[in-house]
Amino acid sequence: MEQRLMHLVLFSGFLSVILCDSRRLTEYVLIQEYKTWNEARNFCQKNYIDLATVQTDEQWSEINKLRAKYLSDTWIGLYDDVNSWRWSFHDEHLTYARWDKYQPDNYGGDQDCVILHSNGYWRDKGCDLKCVVVCQSDQGPVLVTHPLMSWKQAQHFCRENFIDLYTVKNESENQRLRMMNHNDESCIWIGLFRDSWKWSDQTNTSSSLRWAEKQPDNSFGSEICAAVDEDGWIADELCSEMFFFFCKSPLRVRRQILRLEVKAGDNVADQVTADAVLKEVQKKLREQGMAADVNFSWQEQPNGTVFQKLNKQHYRWTKGEDDIH
Repeated sequence: MEQRLMHLVLFSGFLSVILCDSRRLTEYVLIQEYKTWNEARNFCQKNYIDLATVQTDEQWSEINKLRAKYLSDTWIGLYDDVNSWRWSFHDEHLTYARWDKYQPDNYGGDQDCVILHSNGYWRDKGCDLKCVVVCQSDQGPVLVTHPLMSWKQAQHFCRENFIDLYTVKNESENQRLRMMNHNDESCIWIGLFRDSWKWSDQTNTSSSLRWAEKQPDNSFGSEICAAVDEDGWIADELCSEMFFFFCKSPLRVRRQILRLEVKAGDNVADQVTADAVLKEVQKKLREQGMAADVNFSWQEQPNGTVFQKLNKQHYRWTKGEDDIH
């Protein structure tokens, strides 16, 4: 048996640790400056991401914590897109219109669909209203007088049995529909509709918005912007009102740099050691239930390596096997 020298070398490396909530990517900021809705949106888009989108219970909990000391109306990113009129068939843009006097008026804050009145003019109405229907077919318009349907029901019926709800492209077509109305029906669905409440960041709007009682009501005729009221519910407001507002901001993360010392043989492969150490650190954190919210990465040394050899060295003797020749 012969003795041979084996020494351990002390290396150091820097590990970047980022602590974050992996379940979300944004947070809210309450801006305590009075601005109109449009001014608030411009401010948020310039300095953060956009006005706040608030839909889940978790998001509402965060908003309510921020506004606990300021219980007054506060702008969020919800607005009523009253200028998005288009046709059901292929979402064609509106190029011809025959609105009645003072129409569309969005009375009551929920008029997103359009009827042809017996006078030949158009009026916006709530889409749940039951009306006669005019469908579009290859042969022209088809008037369906029974059963009465909501706009959505009418759209489904026309698409199933014909082409779609009718698109009125010019005055002669509008006059033709009026002449078809022999019974002077005051409520005939055509294919015109618009989007309702939207989030300014284009997030899909859920069907369970937290409206306050009897909201939205459009009581002043142009309440198309939304705020959280003093009780924590959504209300429609004039966009010219001056309120504080919530912005949506990228989630701030906590970043720490850890200096680790590793003992290994002087012929250690740098990347192999780095991967092994990183795996062990992640294992320890998983045991403590932390790993899901922690991201790790090594910081490279100026020479492109992860570890730097320290001057301090530890030596020890080990017994080796006889050399065989």
